[in-house]
Amino acid sequence: MNASHFDKQAQRESTCSLVHGTWRCVGAKIACAGACALMVGQLLLPSVALATECADPAVGTDEVAAAPVTPTVAEDTAAPAPVPVALAAPMTDAAPAAPSTAEAQQDQQDAPAATVNDTVAVNQDGSLGGTDSLSANNAIMPCGVTDVVGGSDVRVNTTVVPCYTDCVLPCNITLEKGQPYTHDFLDVEGGIPETLASEVVEVEYYRADAASGTLVEVQDASMSDVTARFEPVGNHMRLTLTFTGGAAGGSYRLTRNEALYIGTALEYTGTDYEGSSTILNETRYDYYLRYAINSEITLVASENEALHNLDVNDVKTDYAPGEAPRATATIPAADADKNEIAYECWEEMELDMESGESVPVAFWYSDPAKYPTGARRIEHFEEGKFYMYSVELRLKGDNTVADDCNMNVNGRWVHHIKTDNGVFAPIAGNMLCEQPIDEWRAIDVIEINGATTTFKAGDRPVFTANVPTGSNSLPQCEFWTGSDGSEVNSVDFWDQNITNHIDVFKPGVTYRYGIYLKSARGFYFTPDTKLVINGQECGYQVADSVSDEDSGWIYTLWLNTDLTFTPEATPTPDPQPTPDPKPTPQPGVKPATKPVATAITTKTVEKVTPFKKGDAVLAATGDTTVMTVTALGIAGATVAAAGIAATKRRKR
Repeated sequence: MNASHFDKQAQRESTCSLVHGTWRCVGAKIACAGACALMVGQLLLPSVALATECADPAVGTDEVAAAPVTPTVAEDTAAPAPVPVALAAPMTDAAPAAPSTAEAQQDQQDAPAATVNDTVAVNQDGSLGGTDSLSANNAIMPCGVTDVVGGSDVRVNTTVVPCYTDCVLPCNITLEKGQPYTHDFLDVEGGIPETLASEVVEVEYYRADAASGTLVEVQDASMSDVTARFEPVGNHMRLTLTFTGGAAGGSYRLTRNEALYIGTALEYTGTDYEGSSTILNETRYDYYLRYAINSEITLVASENEALHNLDVNDVKTDYAPGEAPRATATIPAADADKNEIAYECWEEMELDMESGESVPVAFWYSDPAKYPTGARRIEHFEEGKFYMYSVELRLKGDNTVADDCNMNVNGRWVHHIKTDNGVFAPIAGNMLCEQPIDEWRAIDVIEINGATTTFKAGDRPVFTANVPTGSNSLPQCEFWTGSDGSEVNSVDFWDQNITNHIDVFKPGVTYRYGIYLKSARGFYFTPDTKLVINGQECGYQVADSVSDEDSGWIYTLWLNTDLTFTPEATPTPDPQPTPDPKPTPQPGVKPATKPVATAITTKTVEKVTPFKKGDAVLAATGDTTVMTVTALGIAGATVAAAGIAATKRRKR
């Protein structure tokens, strides 16, 4: 019994000893492996940290470091310095040359200075100073001036010969009304140069003066009875006479005595030698047109004529406030036998609010018999009021008005109506009575405030622009134009005619803002006028304008600005899940037991500050390398600790 018990005890101790030994070996190996891992982590961590600190900052900023440039060593060679060319004459009031330039040129070989009298010859091979070229002093240049002394005692002897081509008319000429008379003069000796062809064209106006019996030259065509046109045709001049006036008839003397220079020709006639002097002989021919006109012109007018043109001149339409109206209209002297001014009229106009039309409220007539009964008379013009001018012509003799007759007042075509014995122009002119402008001023800046310039898709256009008080730029309308050809205008007058109308702003269409402006009285725009919208300067393109051709002043501007926007489509929201309906309690059925809330364990996590862009990171591995090395060290320490613990536990 005891022997058996001791045998089992010995067997058990032997087995435990073996197991303890095995565990000691395993624990030692685990501890060794952990220690190695910890050592590796400790060794690598400083290297990684150093690499992190020294990493190229360009990696964090998306920049690329420039490659080093290897300096190039130039060979010790120099191009030959250019030879300076001396000035022909000293420079007056010239700025002194830079010191460095002057010093560099001191080492150069001086070149011979050129003078106005010396000419450097060029040989056939391109070299200078050869004998292939002649000096300028030896060149003979005929200049056409009498007895001019040239270089090396060369003289030019010029003989001037005037050549006249007489332009003569027949002694008696009959001109019928409206029938032109043409006469061709003799050919001009030497011809008419093309360069002077336009300069010899002349149009002269003559008035039939009964007192002197002559055709007197006048400057105004409206006062003339006869028009004379001189023009070149080939190598000769042509005269066209037209009876345009209203003289009933008679004979009048036409005279013109005048010479016109038309060209010169030179002819070399030989060379003479007097001692050491050379004389060049030439003949200069000067050509002239010489009008020698002294003719009797008989004017024949038709007894009855249908008038095709009626002209009224000198109408005053710029009365200042306080001035009284007066009769100023005239007709051309050529029409004195055809018609006359019957009367002139001014009407003060006011807007009738009921009808929306302008109606006369006061009158002035040059003929007092024309005043309507009880009408208020215009004693003087008043500032700020609008006036309309009308005029009536009365025909003379048996003259009539053609169906296609034109009527002009101050050179401007006007609508007219035939009357029993004349023609009436109801709206021959108009005037806004204002103080005269002493000085016109330019508008440097157009300032627009409060303009709505951006919208969302689906918004309707609104127009809110305004200008500061006292602005000299007067907005007339705002408008938008779309890239799809659509338009919208703030004023119904223009908006009603738009076919592709912008009712709402559409997504994906680019819209451009525009504005139409007028200048205040006494002010004008220029091409340099700036545009400021909502406090910001804005570029623009001129779509249309009204300006003065002589001065270039601009009075109205249609501007397409650089303000644009493109509405984006409104995103469609994601559909929300429909909640399950709550169960309806059934009678006799107990509601389900309320579930017990599950306990939630909250873990506190250390806050990690994120790296900003530009922080130093490893170029190849980034932050993952640091994390990997740290984890390796922690894992090694853990394994080593576990191995040591196992070893100690098994020793017991």
